[in-house]
Amino acid sequence: MTDYQARFGVGKIALLCDRGIVSEQNLGDVAAAGFDHVLATRLHHDEDVAAVLEEAAATGEGGWTKVSGAEGTSCCEVTRSGRRFVVVFCEERKSRDDRPGEELLARTEERLITLADRVRTGKLVDPAKIGAAADRIVRDSGVARCCSVTIRHSVSSWRFDEEKLFAGRYVFVTSLSAKEASATDVVRHYRMLQAVERRCQVMKDLLAVRPVCHRTEDRVRAHISLCVIAAMIEAVMGDDLEAAQPKDPNLPAQNVTLSRALAELGKIRRHHLHAGRGIKFADRPDKLQRQILDAFRVEDSTWGRAKLS
Repeated sequence: MTDYQARFGVGKIALLCDRGIVSEQNLGDVAAAGFDHVLATRLHHDEDVAAVLEEAAATGEGGWTKVSGAEGTSCCEVTRSGRRFVVVFCEERKSRDDRPGEELLARTEERLITLADRVRTGKLVDPAKIGAAADRIVRDSGVARCCSVTIRHSVSSWRFDEEKLFAGRYVFVTSLSAKEASATDVVRHYRMLQAVERRCQVMKDLLAVRPVCHRTEDRVRAHISLCVIAAMIEAVMGDDLEAAQPKDPNLPAQNVTLSRALAELGKIRRHHLHAGRGIKFADRPDKLQRQILDAFRVEDSTWGRAKLS
């Protein structure tokens, strides 16, 4: 920590991390190094987090605060076991979570129906074994928190409370006090981390460079440097498109995104015909491709001319 403070002239440092590093040992190491933290949690593997979600679900609308700059996102704060949690609800995330949750519920119900059929046909009669089988189905379902099964002499009924899926919700735990960072500040800080991660995806997604795993410090540093360079390239190209605002002739009301621009340019091919002597030439850009090339100030006047080889 003292190295960061000396090199960058900062005072207090808070570490922002995804749930992949959350463990008691890691949290202890972070605290021992003098860092504060804002960490995403594992929703399904922490009893405190499960209780926090239950408490947040019972919080009235007045206990939630909208996050500025993040449409459809709100948050509330819960303190439990001496730790400060921030629960976030995001409408966009809920739309992504709903379908997998529905599929898990349907799969669980199918397995419970199969178990009930085994009991009804006499293939399974021991109440203890029936209960153990039902418990195993629910425990391994991924939706155990919202599933309840009633068993007497057989599998009598089951009920799903879909609200307990907590679709669209995620939870942060932080050592920062409310004075140092409000609940909405915590969410905004974490969104900064997501922005950095999106930048690191530029090489793989936008520039289509294959993923590479590194283990040595020099290679990790080199990889990060390339991610920064790729992000700079993306930013410059994005600024060029914003300034030129090329328009698709078929969709004149929409601006062309960088991903769309690169996809359009990717359609241009260089050809090599073998007929006696080889002839090389490139496709002539269409109207949209022409606008994009002009936006990037690419000189292509010789592309369409045939060359003998």
